[in-house]
Amino acid sequence: MNVKPFPGPSCIRLYAYEDDEDFVDEGFAEKKGKDKGKGITECKYKGTSSAELKAFGGQQMLSAEQTIPRRDLSVALKTYKRQLSNYQRLQLANNYCKAAYLEVMSLAKEAGTWVRAKPCLGNLDDLVNEFRTPPLPGRKMEVSVATAVIPDVLASEMAEMMTLSSNLWSKLLFPLVKHVEGSNVVGSLQYLSYADVSIKAAVQMYAELQLPTTLVPTRYFEFLRYGKEIMDGIYIIVDVSSRYSDPFAKRNSERRPSGVIIREHGPEDCEIIWIENVEVDETRENLYSTIIGSNLAYGAHRWVTTLLWNLKRDKSSFSDLKIDVHPGAGSFLLALTQAMKRFFMECVSQHPDEAALTVITSGEDPIRILHNKKLTEYISFVGVNSFRVQAKPLSVFQFLMKKDLQLEFRVFGGSETNEVHEEPELLFTFGADDKSNIISLHKRVTKEGIVYGLQEASMDEYCSFILSKTLTEDTVNAHIVCGNKSIYEDSKSRMANITPSGFAIMPDGPGGLHCDASLVTFLVQLYYDPLGNPADVEFVRKDFLSDLNNIIRELNEKVVGEKMTGIEIIHLTQGKASCI
Repeated sequence: MNVKPFPGPSCIRLYAYEDDEDFVDEGFAEKKGKDKGKGITECKYKGTSSAELKAFGGQQMLSAEQTIPRRDLSVALKTYKRQLSNYQRLQLANNYCKAAYLEVMSLAKEAGTWVRAKPCLGNLDDLVNEFRTPPLPGRKMEVSVATAVIPDVLASEMAEMMTLSSNLWSKLLFPLVKHVEGSNVVGSLQYLSYADVSIKAAVQMYAELQLPTTLVPTRYFEFLRYGKEIMDGIYIIVDVSSRYSDPFAKRNSERRPSGVIIREHGPEDCEIIWIENVEVDETRENLYSTIIGSNLAYGAHRWVTTLLWNLKRDKSSFSDLKIDVHPGAGSFLLALTQAMKRFFMECVSQHPDEAALTVITSGEDPIRILHNKKLTEYISFVGVNSFRVQAKPLSVFQFLMKKDLQLEFRVFGGSETNEVHEEPELLFTFGADDKSNIISLHKRVTKEGIVYGLQEASMDEYCSFILSKTLTEDTVNAHIVCGNKSIYEDSKSRMANITPSGFAIMPDGPGGLHCDASLVTFLVQLYYDPLGNPADVEFVRKDFLSDLNNIIRELNEKVVGEKMTGIEIIHLTQGKASCI
């Protein structure tokens, strides 16, 4: 890629004269500039000192460690005024959007896709050069392109999925996209969408990207997204960082011009070109350095794979039925298992939802212990840790599917045969045609009654999950047999009474499911009687370490074929790649 430095700062600092009545907008809290002249106001973050911020191209930006999710912010807004006419704002927005469109098409052409020519949009060299400005030290670029055919989705439908609903976009790309907020554009961007009839939709987006581990910081993005119809049957979705229009946006990563180009492919399908073009912090050395450095963790191929996996998951069907199942039970199973995975991702997030979870271990501790405040019947904690295993992800996945159910049923070990390791009875499977996602219900008879275990095992070449939770007989009868609607089908973020345990598995390098090594994150629920002895952090940590050490030992003995010493296991739980 031919990269040219952009002469001068990448963002113009805006000042507003208080006596100018041309335009009024909302912004962050104001700070008077003592040496800027009478009546001039400079907009800055409230409550954040300049020493805490990174200077970036004439603007201020937080590092990964300093950034907090926007949904947790409490920023006071005031009114300020800009000395820009409506025409100037419209022209500036128009130029940036056209330049971003040109850049996405250029990246697709340079990658050798079916885009054969760049659009003729006039002289936009200065803005395109700005998009290709080299990052500052400590930052890096990640650029990747992938193509795919999306079955049973028309090009127009795909364009609508990407632009009209941020919740739908998040659902189709979960768990790679952990959290999304969308809002209507205002001001000049709104005028632009009115002036250009080819722009079908425009939305301001905030997104959080998270790997299933506590060892990698969450990536926070704010960007403008707009959809444009290039010609009949061909669409483009363009993303461009809010940095170019709002230097005060809360983020630690920049989404330089990225997007999706869509065209019809036969009567029922569409073909897409997915372009990821982001600027992020350099990767810190840890277990996940290889997969992030090789652009496998966040690259365009993973976005496309996640999209295809979710579309196939939504078309799951029942098989191996041994109980009566209501026709509407499928939506309950999809919603509940999605909520289970959201709980897992919230537990490994850089900033978990404080309304539900409290981290009680230090940030330096590779073992994370959280208090689950939503569960009141017991004193509930969650333990999380990531480690590396010298075995193929497919082999690890197959072994942990059985181990996961054993862990889930162990609380009810008093079965009639009194054998915790006895395999429970399989009642049905609900899965995708290619078996990339299987939801299964299992039954075990105990002295207290019948206990059910629900498991979802999802597998792809970049990230696989095995999660399970126990269900009561009343829940099974109400929602699976009778088809009653549940709270999980009404909300994407409910965390009460979900409490799954399980594993996330990623390859440690190229090769997908057949890579030579695996990165595993283990999450388990730990319950304590509120009437018993108080459970302090060290007590809970020891209980979690006991489970974790047993998992690592069994993986190495039964999958890798090697016995491990206690010291080797301790090294694995510390997240030190050099010790593996």
